[in-house]
Amino acid sequence: MSGETSLLHGIKTLRSVRKFRQDPVADDVIRSILKAATRAASGSNTQPWEFVVVRDAKVKARLTEPMLRAWLERLGSGPRMTGRMKEVYDDATEMLRNTEKVPAIIYCCIDLNRASKSEEVRYASILPAVQNLMLAAHAMGLGTCLTVHGSTPTRGEPEVKGILGIPDHVKIACLVYLGYPAVKLGPPKRKPLEQFTHYDGW
Repeated sequence: MSGETSLLHGIKTLRSVRKFRQDPVADDVIRSILKAATRAASGSNTQPWEFVVVRDAKVKARLTEPMLRAWLERLGSGPRMTGRMKEVYDDATEMLRNTEKVPAIIYCCIDLNRASKSEEVRYASILPAVQNLMLAAHAMGLGTCLTVHGSTPTRGEPEVKGILGIPDHVKIACLVYLGYPAVKLGPPKRKPLEQFTHYDGW
């Protein structure tokens, strides 16, 4: 399989994984994944990313309560879920309840001292790095689940930052649950490209 074909295959088959084996993820594997993340483009090459890797079970246990509480508050204030959407949110809630058992959590952060003053540019700088991280993990046989439930003042960020010792000038953009999948999943379902594509105008 050529490099280009391998990359495209990874893009097409990347999907969210919410059930993980408890096998640890080796240091060199995490380092390779993070190195891929830092190869992403960023606004004016500011490279504002910071990554906090959490593997200690006691630390993960402390993180569970504020993140789960904020997530449940969000669900409680939103519309009632039904069908497939309810299944997805139920799986996400179960993953959160079992945060302590997930092999690793990577908090993807933005150093506001290095980042652009524009919030749009900040996120345009960190999110390509997060996508690289997830694709690299996928290529190495790992599963990931991207979530933002701990990244705003109303979703637990102050408490999470306090637990992890993240300084005030660093903002949590999102976090990625990481581990070896407990179940084998097929490619994600996507709508036909034609529904979204316009040439030379809308």
